[in-house]
Amino acid sequence: MKNINKLYKNTFTIVLFIFGVITLYTLKTEEVPRFILFLGRFHPLVLHLPIGALVVTFFLEVIRRLQKKEISETIKHLFGFTAIFSIITCFFGYFLSLEGGYTDTTLDLHFYTGVATSFFATGLFYLTTRDDFKTNKVFLPLFIITLILISIAGHFGSVLTHGDNFLTEYAGAEPKEKTIEVVDSLRIYEDVVFKILDSKCIQCHNASKQKGELSMMTPDLILKGGASGTNLIAGNPENSLLFTRMLLPISDEEHMPPEGKEQPTKDEIWLVNHWIKNGANFEGYALSVSSDDTLRDKLKNYLVLNKIKIPMASKDDIENIKALGFRVFEIVPREGALNVKLLNKNPTFEDLQKLKSIEEQIVELDFENAELTDEMLNVVKRMKNLKFLRINNQTITDASLKYLKELEQLEVLNLYNTSITDTGLSELLESINPKKIYSTETRVTDNIAMDLQEMYGVNIQNSLLKGFVEDSQLQLPVISTGRTLFRDTIHVNVKSQIKDVDIRHTLNGEIPDSSSKKLDKTLIFNKTSTLKVAAFKDGWLPSDILTTEFTKITHNVSSYEIVHKPNESYPDADKLFDLEEGTTDFKDGKWTGYFGDDLITTIDLGTKQNVSNISFNCLEDVNTWILYPKWFTVYASNAKNIGFKKVGDISVSREGQGGDAEFKKVHLKLGDVQARYFKIVIENHDKLPDWHPAAGNPTWLFVDEIFFW
Repeated sequence: MKNINKLYKNTFTIVLFIFGVITLYTLKTEEVPRFILFLGRFHPLVLHLPIGALVVTFFLEVIRRLQKKEISETIKHLFGFTAIFSIITCFFGYFLSLEGGYTDTTLDLHFYTGVATSFFATGLFYLTTRDDFKTNKVFLPLFIITLILISIAGHFGSVLTHGDNFLTEYAGAEPKEKTIEVVDSLRIYEDVVFKILDSKCIQCHNASKQKGELSMMTPDLILKGGASGTNLIAGNPENSLLFTRMLLPISDEEHMPPEGKEQPTKDEIWLVNHWIKNGANFEGYALSVSSDDTLRDKLKNYLVLNKIKIPMASKDDIENIKALGFRVFEIVPREGALNVKLLNKNPTFEDLQKLKSIEEQIVELDFENAELTDEMLNVVKRMKNLKFLRINNQTITDASLKYLKELEQLEVLNLYNTSITDTGLSELLESINPKKIYSTETRVTDNIAMDLQEMYGVNIQNSLLKGFVEDSQLQLPVISTGRTLFRDTIHVNVKSQIKDVDIRHTLNGEIPDSSSKKLDKTLIFNKTSTLKVAAFKDGWLPSDILTTEFTKITHNVSSYEIVHKPNESYPDADKLFDLEEGTTDFKDGKWTGYFGDDLITTIDLGTKQNVSNISFNCLEDVNTWILYPKWFTVYASNAKNIGFKKVGDISVSREGQGGDAEFKKVHLKLGDVQARYFKIVIENHDKLPDWHPAAGNPTWLFVDEIFFW
């Protein structure tokens, strides 16, 4: 034991000597050396070691006392560990404080309670090393005082790091926000800009923690600026640090918020820029600056509505509904409200009745182009939270509207291309009052629609204005099947949403025109084909060309190995080969997602085969950090782990800064390659490009299907 005590004594001496010398050197320098600041950054890392060790030691000490045993060597070593690292933590904390940006009072309380904790922890260790140590009456009270001190020090540390109310923020009931249901009632600073600053900046620029001598807690402090000078110049965002530092590359030391913190979105950056450019008004309402439609759209995200709390549906219920041919996703992540779209165009009455399991959660329901009967719509009558309903089918008559009369929350009703009449719509509006109704291509007359609109204050879109039809362009035709990949044959029907329309098509790559072959029956493909269709009608401009590739899968994947597993939020690499194609919604459950990683997989076709083409589906949604991949490379070999040679590659990324979410197929022609094993590399970007609001962060890569043909 004497040797152990001597070892600890030497360790304490060395630690105190080294850090003592460093501290004295620091005190004598006019400017804090960067090496000292570097050491200070280890404070948050090291401080958890003595905390954890002290708690474990207390637990073991309580057990020892209950069992009335002598103190063990393990407890003594834990006290030694705690004492040494508590001393090191204090020095690192002092070095960190030299960066500045902290209020003196809180910093002093944190520092001195931390030093006191270290002193008591060292005293406890000293008591355990004495030869005459038993279970004296002082030991346990000192231990409890040490735990109290470390808790107090931890509290003040959280105040320095996260603000005054970090510990107590969720202690009481959630404060109720004032309801703001129209954009014109929003105060630009208080209700919009301050919320952006609060979520992205104030954590480091508050009353207790003022990085760069800057606080953003009040308008006066924002205008005052910090150590770097003026923070905000009204009307001049280009020279306002509050705005320009958001645009710096994330790797830049002056980028704000710093790397690792939550970054502002593209819309948030736009709003801050707009606010500064328009005078940085701290008192004005949105009404005074809201002539811009883009601004009005972005401000809608800051409305505080009188929300109805909708409980989450069970995962089993949602999966059961999806299995029936519905697409289901959360309107707001981790909240109960659901958007449900029927993908199966020929549902049964029983299929629709099963929606009752999630009827409370359905807020948006889309039956577009589904073959429904009036009676089938009785499923919606108990959907008390339904706000959006789309029904587009000529078989729907006034008889179905009786099921809608109790939908008090309904805001948008789309009855396009149904057989609804003046009488049915009039009776419906006697019961409920939606904000907007689409009744184009129905039996509702223009005069009655105008009367109902004036009587009930509802916006009714009933027909195109006279003289407008001649200049209008037909909508794209709709392809009945949601699949484009098949193994044997695939049946394809094409329809138009407008009556009496001719659909013309080609299969030879040519652009369809009014002389092309009319499509009036089901097409059956038994080989890879490219279908181009367009809609034509007298007095209308032709629709745009709809081009769809239907690909016959000629080689089955026997097995595969993958280097980087998909991100846990979008797992299951088997989705790469299930022929279930994803949509532009990355949360539809059909995509695999990789955050910062490349997709690298080795595929076994089972036997040596001739492969002419390899393709995959990928997604781009710039606003959610999803970009098309950079490069697609394929290697082939007849041995599983050796002999791979590159057989082709192709660049994928498109030019420009992207827009709305979209996906595409990437095809790589190989000629005729004979091999059993194919290694595929789909290369992700290193980071988001400079033009992106979140530049410097890792990118998402979303891939759906990899197929051979």
